[in-house]
Amino acid sequence: MKSRNSQAGFTLLEMAFAVVILALLSAIYLLLVDSYKERRMSEQAAKVLMLAAKAQEDYFAKEKQYFDAEIAGRGIDLYLTAPDGTKTDVLVPGKVVLSMKTTGKERRAFTAYAFFTGSKVLHRYDSQTGKMTSTSRAQDDAG
Repeated sequence: MKSRNSQAGFTLLEMAFAVVILALLSAIYLLLVDSYKERRMSEQAAKVLMLAAKAQEDYFAKEKQYFDAEIAGRGIDLYLTAPDGTKTDVLVPGKVVLSMKTTGKERRAFTAYAFFTGSKVLHRYDSQTGKMTSTSRAQDDAG
């Protein structure tokens, strides 16, 4: 008669390697998800800024001046409204901060910025150049 002395199962070392590999894969996954969320939030703020700039240009075509607007991300979706009370097509999501300030006495130019409250990216728009730039919010606060 033969005696069986084999044991089925994993050694402690094999289990430790499995746990380390799972932890590493989980960390990589969470970093990718966080990066994706950051990009989506930033894209949403940039889209709102460009739509708001177009609404400003439409208003300027009628009134020959721009208007000031400030919408803070307080959790409520709001439409951008012109000074005459006209609601624009620009829906500002509840977590997006949008600010537009006119320059000069005649209000013939404006600067604007927008960011998602959880994002690290700030988008700026200048009506005189027609360009949008993006910077780090931390860099913008320091400068």
